[in-house]
Amino acid sequence: MTTKRYFISHAGADKPLALELKAALGDDAWVDLHEIDVGQLLLHEISAGIEASTDFVLLWSRASSESRWVQFETTMAFTRWLEDSAIALRIVCLDSTPVPLHFRPFLQARTTTTPAEIASLLGGNTPAPRPRRRFFNRNTEINRIEEALYDSTISTLWICGIPGSGKRSLAREGLARITTGSGTVLTITVDEGTAEPELNLRLSSSLRVEPAEEGAALDSIVTHSVGILKTFVANGGILVFEDAEHWLEDDGSLGRVAKQVVDAVHQPSNNTNRLIVFTSRRKPRLGAGYEQSSSDFYLDGLKVQHSLPLLRSHDATGTDEQLTAVARELDGHPLALEVVAPRLPLSAGELNEQRHEIATDLIDPNRIGVTSWRLLEILSLVDGPLSGEELSEVLELNAGSYNEAVAEVTESGLVRLASIGTLTLHPLLRDYFLRSYRKHSGYLELTDRLATLLVARLERITPAGDSYVETLLSTVKVLGLAGRLNEARALRQGLIGTLFQTGKELFQEKRWAEALAYLEEALTGDDEVDLPAQQIIMKTLASLGRMPEARELGAQLVSAHPQSPSVLRDRGRVEQIDRKWAAAISWYEKAIHFRHNNSQLYADIAQVRIRMEDWDGAAAAAKTAIDKGGDTPFALSIYSQALEALGEFEDARTMMSRAVQREPSNPRYRHRLGRIALQLNKPSQAMKEFQRSVEIDAAFVDSWLSLASVQVDLGDFAKARESLSNAQELPGAPLAVVQNVRAKLALAVNDLDEADTAIVAALGERRDPQNLALAVRIVIARAEAGKMTAGQGRAQARLFAKELMGMNQLSMIFDLSQRFPRYFE
Repeated sequence: MTTKRYFISHAGADKPLALELKAALGDDAWVDLHEIDVGQLLLHEISAGIEASTDFVLLWSRASSESRWVQFETTMAFTRWLEDSAIALRIVCLDSTPVPLHFRPFLQARTTTTPAEIASLLGGNTPAPRPRRRFFNRNTEINRIEEALYDSTISTLWICGIPGSGKRSLAREGLARITTGSGTVLTITVDEGTAEPELNLRLSSSLRVEPAEEGAALDSIVTHSVGILKTFVANGGILVFEDAEHWLEDDGSLGRVAKQVVDAVHQPSNNTNRLIVFTSRRKPRLGAGYEQSSSDFYLDGLKVQHSLPLLRSHDATGTDEQLTAVARELDGHPLALEVVAPRLPLSAGELNEQRHEIATDLIDPNRIGVTSWRLLEILSLVDGPLSGEELSEVLELNAGSYNEAVAEVTESGLVRLASIGTLTLHPLLRDYFLRSYRKHSGYLELTDRLATLLVARLERITPAGDSYVETLLSTVKVLGLAGRLNEARALRQGLIGTLFQTGKELFQEKRWAEALAYLEEALTGDDEVDLPAQQIIMKTLASLGRMPEARELGAQLVSAHPQSPSVLRDRGRVEQIDRKWAAAISWYEKAIHFRHNNSQLYADIAQVRIRMEDWDGAAAAAKTAIDKGGDTPFALSIYSQALEALGEFEDARTMMSRAVQREPSNPRYRHRLGRIALQLNKPSQAMKEFQRSVEIDAAFVDSWLSLASVQVDLGDFAKARESLSNAQELPGAPLAVVQNVRAKLALAVNDLDEADTAIVAALGERRDPQNLALAVRIVIARAEAGKMTAGQGRAQARLFAKELMGMNQLSMIFDLSQRFPRYFE
C-alpha cells in the first residue's frame, strides 16, 4: 500500500491545531513553513513539499482565508491537481467562514475542530468528491488524436461536433493521456474578436514572452506570433485552439488567422510530434495545400454503455432499461444527458416530447433564481475578468447571497471556472443570456458601470499578470458597448479583432452610429483584412439612411470581390433595408451561384417575398431552402408563415413545431405556434404556447395580449385582466391591439360603454380587419341592448362591413350576418 504523505496548509493562528494534527497523523506529515523565518524562506521548499505529497490538507478558517501564504500553497496544489490529479485535495472547515467556489468540490468536513477527528477522516478511505462533469469512454477518438500526433504528414487535427458534444473535454483528456510534463499543451480559446493582435497577446501572456509592440504593423505582429508558435512546437509543445469555428469563412474554408497558425507549424513530411488541435462546431472545408496535412472527425454521441455511467453520475434514477431508452433518444449527446439526468425517470411519451428541448434548450427559466439569472446576464457581457467581490457589488448582494447564486449556477452546469480563476459562461449559453441582458431598460447604465469596474480592475493588474490580457480585451469591448470609444482606444492601439467584435455587437443592438465608429476604427488599410468590417459598415450606412454611401461602398466591394457570396448577399441586404424588394432578390440570386451551401440565400428570398406578400413565392423559396438542407428555425418559421397565409394551417403548424423544437427558447416562435393553434380552433393549445412564451421572455408583449384574448374566449376574465395589465405596463405595447383586447374583454362582461370607448380608440390607431370585425360586434350588441337605435346600428354595421369587403375579409363577420341579418340588409 502506498504511504500517504500529507501537506498541511494553515494560517499562523491555526498552527497549534496543525501541529497536533501532524502528531495524530504520525511522522509522515509535512507541516507548511510558517515556523521558518520569512527571510530564510525558500519557495522551492514549499513546491518540493507539495510535489512529494499524496494529500494536500487545507485547514480552512477566517485566518486562512486572509493568509497570502495559504493562497500561494493552494494555488500550487491546484496546479498539480489540474496537471494530472496526482494529489488529493482535502478541505477541512474549522469555522463558518464561507468556502470559495473552487474549494467546494473538495470539502472533507465542516466545523471539525479536534485533531483526532480530522486525522480519522484523513486516514480513512473516503473517496474524493466527484466533480460535476466526468469523462466517459472516448477511446476511439483518443486513438485518433494519438495517431495524428505521431503521423509524419499530419500537422493539424480538427475535432468537430455540435455544442455540448464534448469537443474540449476530449481534446484535453486525450492530450493529457498521451503527453507528459506541465506546459506541454497550450490551450487558447478563440472568439469572434480573436484577430492577429489578440492572438499575439494571448500567446505571449500564456508563454511569458514579450508581445509585439503596441500599434505595430499587422505583418510585424504576424511575424512575432509565428516565431512564438514555431519555438513552442519545436520544443515539443502542442497547441489547442478551442471554438475555432470563428476562424472559418462562411463556406467553411480556413480564414486568414487559421492559415497563419497552420502555416507556422506545418513541415512537409516532418510532423511527427508536431500537432495543432482545433475544436469547432463546423467542419472545415480544406482547400489545396491543406488537405494532405490535416485530419478531422465529427464527434458523435456516447455509446449506450458509456451513457449510462454518465447519467448515473449525475444522480439519474431508473432502471438500466429506462436509462438506455433515454440515452438512445438523445443520441448519446453528453451535455443533453447531463441536463436530463435530474429530471429522470420520464415516461417514453414525456421523453419524446422533451428530447429537442433537452438537447437545445438547456436553460429552464423556472428553475433558476432571479439573482442567479442576473449573475448569468452579467457574465454573458463581461465573460470572466470580474472577481466575486466585484460581481457581488454590482448585484448588490452580501457574501452569503452571492455564494448561493454561484452555487446554483455551478450545480446547474451553466458556468465554469476560467483559466484565470474567475467565473465564465459556457459558450453555448452566452448569446442566450446576452439577449436577456439587453432587454433590461437600464442595461446601458449597467454596462457603463461594469466598464468602470473593469477599468479599475485593469489598473490594478500588471501587464505580466495572468489575467491581464483577458481583462484588457474584455474592458475594451465593454467600454465600446458602454459608448466610451475614446477610453477603449487609449488602453491599447490596434486591437482590430476586439474593435470589430464590438462594432458587430453594436450593429446587432441597432446602435448604428456607435457601431460605425468602432468598425471604422478597426480598419487597417488591408483589403483582405478589412473586408468583414467593410461589409458591416455597408449595412450600417444603409441602416442610418445613408443609402448613396452604402451603395457606393457596395459597388467597390462587389468590384473587388465579384464572386464572393457573402459580399453579394450583404449587397442584397442593403436593398432589403431600403425596401427595394426586387433588387434585393436579384442580389441574392446572384450570390446563389457562388455559394457551396446556398440554402440560406433561398431563405433570404423567402423573407423578402413575405414582405411583398407573395405567399406562393415565399413558400416555394422557403421549401427550397429546407430541401437543400437549410432546415434552420428561421427557414422553418418563414415557410410556416407563408403556409399560414395560404390557409394551409396544419402544414403551417407542422413547420412551426419543428422550428420550436429546434429553438424552444425563442418566444416569437412559441407565439406564432400559438397563433396557428387559434386558426385551428385549439384555444387551449394556443394558451399553452402563449404562456410558455411569456415565461421565456416576460417582456414579449404580443404573447401577453394574445394570452389575454384567449382567456376572454375561455371565460377566464380575471386572468384576462391580469394578462392585459401586464401587456399595458410594457414599453412599446401596440395601442391598437391593447385597445382591441380591452374592447373584447368589456364586451364579454357586457360593459358596452367601455367596449365602445375602447374600440373607438383601437380604430383610431389602426383600421385593420380585427378591429373592424370587433367594431361590428360591439355595434350590434349596443343596438340590441338599446344603447342606440336599430337604424343607427344598421348604418354603422354596414359601413364597417363595407371596409371589410374592401379588404377581402367579409368572412370575419359571416356568423353575425347569419344571426342578425337585419343589420346587413
